[in-house]
Amino acid sequence: MNFYEHQDRAQRRTKIIVFLFFLAVVCIVAIVAIPTGIATEWELAPTVGTAVVCLLVVGIATIIKLGQLKGGGRVVAEMMGGTLLQQSGSTQSEKRVQNVVAEMAIASGMPVPPIYIVDDDSINAFAAGWTPSDAVIGVTKGCIEQLSRDELQGVVAHEFSHISHGDMKINIRLIGVIFGIMVLGITGWILVRYIGPAVLRSSSRSRSKEGAGGAGVGLGIIVFGLFLALCGVIGTFFGRLIQAAVSRQREFLADASAVQYTRNPNGIGGALRKIGGITPLTSTPSDASQCNHMFFSQAMNAMFASHPPVEERVARVEGIDVASIDVQSKNETHKTSVGDSLASGFSSRSVQRAIENNEGAIQESLVLSKKILSSIGSYILERVREPWSARLVLFALLVDENQPKQLQIVAKNLTVVEFVEYKKIAKEIAKTSDADRLPIIDLACPSLQQLSTKQKSDFNKMLTLLIQSDGVMDRFEWVFVTVVQKHIAPLKIERGNKTITASGVSVSLVLGMLAYYGATVKEAAQDAFISGAKTCGLENNTIPKLTDCSIEALRNALRRLQTMRYVDRKQFLLGCEKVVVHDGFVTATEAEVIRAIGDVLDCPIPLFN
Repeated sequence: MNFYEHQDRAQRRTKIIVFLFFLAVVCIVAIVAIPTGIATEWELAPTVGTAVVCLLVVGIATIIKLGQLKGGGRVVAEMMGGTLLQQSGSTQSEKRVQNVVAEMAIASGMPVPPIYIVDDDSINAFAAGWTPSDAVIGVTKGCIEQLSRDELQGVVAHEFSHISHGDMKINIRLIGVIFGIMVLGITGWILVRYIGPAVLRSSSRSRSKEGAGGAGVGLGIIVFGLFLALCGVIGTFFGRLIQAAVSRQREFLADASAVQYTRNPNGIGGALRKIGGITPLTSTPSDASQCNHMFFSQAMNAMFASHPPVEERVARVEGIDVASIDVQSKNETHKTSVGDSLASGFSSRSVQRAIENNEGAIQESLVLSKKILSSIGSYILERVREPWSARLVLFALLVDENQPKQLQIVAKNLTVVEFVEYKKIAKEIAKTSDADRLPIIDLACPSLQQLSTKQKSDFNKMLTLLIQSDGVMDRFEWVFVTVVQKHIAPLKIERGNKTITASGVSVSLVLGMLAYYGATVKEAAQDAFISGAKTCGLENNTIPKLTDCSIEALRNALRRLQTMRYVDRKQFLLGCEKVVVHDGFVTATEAEVIRAIGDVLDCPIPLFN
């Protein structure tokens, strides 16, 4: 099963969660309403009123919690006690995790996610976010300090698998659902612990009849609170049941994908062995019970474990018998099995393979991503990890040294210190290849996200000046602007489940853009468009006018294409591939265009040769 099928399947699993949530709420409402009905001899008003209040409390709590999580992965990471890992000034072990995450992100074609560190000595990790674009990776200090590089790579690959499989969106919704069905217990605890005793203390100071009545009210509040707390226990039961039902098999799948990505079962196997010999989290965040299903290993003891037993996971990963694990060292380390090098040069088959099967392609592109990071060099890698210098790296990437007007714009808009640093960076950028350009942009985006609103505005103005300096936007400039805006000024995401046929106008516009960019005469563009449209099942569509393929029109078209089903996005990307390879070969820029379109549609395309 590839990325697109996983994403659509994840949407179907969300419906299962909604059903389980509905079932849990019905049971909780029944537990609250039936005793009320018995106590009031089934009077309609109090019985229905209790049920309605219960529904409102649970529903509002769920909506509020999901609203709090609207900010995506960053909000979840901070809720779990994570601190953003600053790109500069990090320790050696922190730089190692940065490099591992960068390798995996570039290989898979995903944006390089921000990294959050949880101050805990246990080995654990999580991925959080609504989409690959707002995803974050969280790791504990124990994870980066106690694991070897191979083991750390296995854990990171496991988390990237959750991103690829659409598990993150399900996990965030689970947090809201579990909080909603547990809120009655929280309310009951507040009544028992604070409100009821407060009323009792207040009534004890008064000797009047009102005081005696107040004591009765206080006791009633405590009894009612205990009753709600009991309902909370039931809610917790269902919450853990939902966690277990959704999460356990997802962990097995993520383990298997981590092995497939890295070609090294000993990496994640070694990490799991070390986890098996370490106590559970010692400083689990207060909200971890709602987030238990998001961690790499069990975050806390629960009535229903959201993760399979470590021994069983190790046995599956390493292909051994569970009974043999006890006699093996839990802390042994392993050497990486290095995959075969990939041949250089792009081909039609490699583009198609990258689009069709992310999991099969990532294991090869992981080797390629290491080569690219080595090609980029340590100087540029250090600069993209700092917001101030990351801007200068992207300016150097965009500026053509043979265009005096662009150099004048840079010199005029940068300070003396910035311009001196820019010149150093430009010399290093000149040593890189075209294949390095998009990875450099991806690496710089997490730093650019840390810019203030004004700094982002100034940065965008500078980009506009540079691109408009010659009056023409070439394909790389389009890729550049599309990817950067996606990650520092994201498109408004539209929801939907449309077919490719229903999105035909937008599909044709993008295919037309690709056809015009890749052809020297109109007839060649027409033929390329027909080839792509046929792949998309839109044989009757005609190529749009060149004047209709404006940057703003393309931006809006890609936004509308986010409403397509994932399987249809795959078909659309294959149509883009047909247009690009129509002339028989794929340039680095054409490869960048396809990967940029996939990025905008939250369909990451692995590196390919």
